[in-house]
Amino acid sequence: MSDITSLKIQGKVLSPESPDYQKALHRNSDLSILDAAYVVQPEAYTDIPPVLAYATSHGLEVAVTGGGCHSSTWASSKGGVVIDLGRLNKVTLSADKKVVTIQGGARWGDVYEVGGKEQREIPGAPLWFVGVGGSLLSGASGYLSGRYSLGIDNLVAATVVLADGRIVRTSAEDEPDLFWAIRGGGNQFGIVVEFELRTYPAPGPATTGTLIYPGTEFDGEFHEQASVDEKLTVVWARPGPHFKPTIIVAPWISAGAERSPHQILEPLRIKATPVVDKITTAPDQTTLSHASDASQARAPRRLQIRGGAFSKFWTDIMVGSWERWVKFTEDNEDARASTLIWDVRNPGAITKVGPTDTAYPIRKPHCFVAIQGRWVSFSIHLIEETADHLPPCMIRNTRPETDEVTSAWLRSIADFIREANTANSGEDLGVILTMAKGDELPEAVFGQNLPRLRKLKAKYDPKNVWSKGFTIEPDFS
Repeated sequence: MSDITSLKIQGKVLSPESPDYQKALHRNSDLSILDAAYVVQPEAYTDIPPVLAYATSHGLEVAVTGGGCHSSTWASSKGGVVIDLGRLNKVTLSADKKVVTIQGGARWGDVYEVGGKEQREIPGAPLWFVGVGGSLLSGASGYLSGRYSLGIDNLVAATVVLADGRIVRTSAEDEPDLFWAIRGGGNQFGIVVEFELRTYPAPGPATTGTLIYPGTEFDGEFHEQASVDEKLTVVWARPGPHFKPTIIVAPWISAGAERSPHQILEPLRIKATPVVDKITTAPDQTTLSHASDASQARAPRRLQIRGGAFSKFWTDIMVGSWERWVKFTEDNEDARASTLIWDVRNPGAITKVGPTDTAYPIRKPHCFVAIQGRWVSFSIHLIEETADHLPPCMIRNTRPETDEVTSAWLRSIADFIREANTANSGEDLGVILTMAKGDELPEAVFGQNLPRLRKLKAKYDPKNVWSKGFTIEPDFS
């Protein structure tokens, strides 16, 4: 019987014996890695249908990876087939520069480099290494979202490989149901191999930088800002060598903002004096997307992520979250790299889109927090010192008990934020798909859009080929 390596495709098929196999398994979190039977790296869209046909006829699970940044195993498969879109990463601007066409394996850094050369901005995720496909299908929130809304709200059209092997173009006019579903429904309706997004003129260099305060300055109060051209990223961290609770504030101020950077940042300097006050400019989105490279390089790779949406920076949410984070990182020394990252912004244009206009349901005014659980085990300390002498299986050594502790803390603090916000506001905002782990109720993730999504799942993926990710059960009634 022939195997998948005999398929006539332009791309590569990797098995555990292939030299590049281990590299192909790499993910942003070591906890996201599973050993696939095959990793297929297409060179053309037409490579994908025969791979799907082979996998489904042999009962093999199918997973798709672009950036591989989610901390779950959604882009991996144990014993199945992983379709790695990394070779399909071309980015091109239209002749009038108003639309950018992005292949499904591109990362946002690829997009921003092309846009920067032509002084165009593209609404997308804030970090260069995040895959376009995974983030866009879940919303894609970033610096420009207040003014231009989410990435999905700027999607003009897309090309999708369906579960039955058909390759279709979808837009508001062509396959409109599919177009609605992929804008917030996640990876449940096909492999999007090409996106077409609106672009906008770049107003000029943005103001950015870092203000750092000792954790003793934390008073539980945050103040939302008015302008859609301003955003603060507030990080609670324990940087070495002292590992004391610390507040890191990273501003982003568009060159198009009405107020000056001095006016915007002055309150942050009056209320408390930062121990570090380094404000600079970033010429383009590419530079901004690389702002956290140094901290990412040092961060432990045993990463789990959850998060939450909330309507206001309620004092009880801030104080309660602070106390829980401080206690967890004090009680678990190896978890001191765990952080909370608060997005302080005016949601602006996000709220101008109706909750049923796309599959993305959270359109009420809100901000969000990303909760990162990072663990450094004793085995990892040894690996850092002796990695050159250890085989790959040792480098990927894990301690499940620490993962369970971190997972339980992540869930508890995410639940606390959601429940406290519901109590304060009278409305449950649910769970943001990019920060879901898969154990939440689907109603919490997709809200009132879930019934329609289930109907469309039955239409476009009746056999549930796309079973990885936050799975939507088909409704055949």
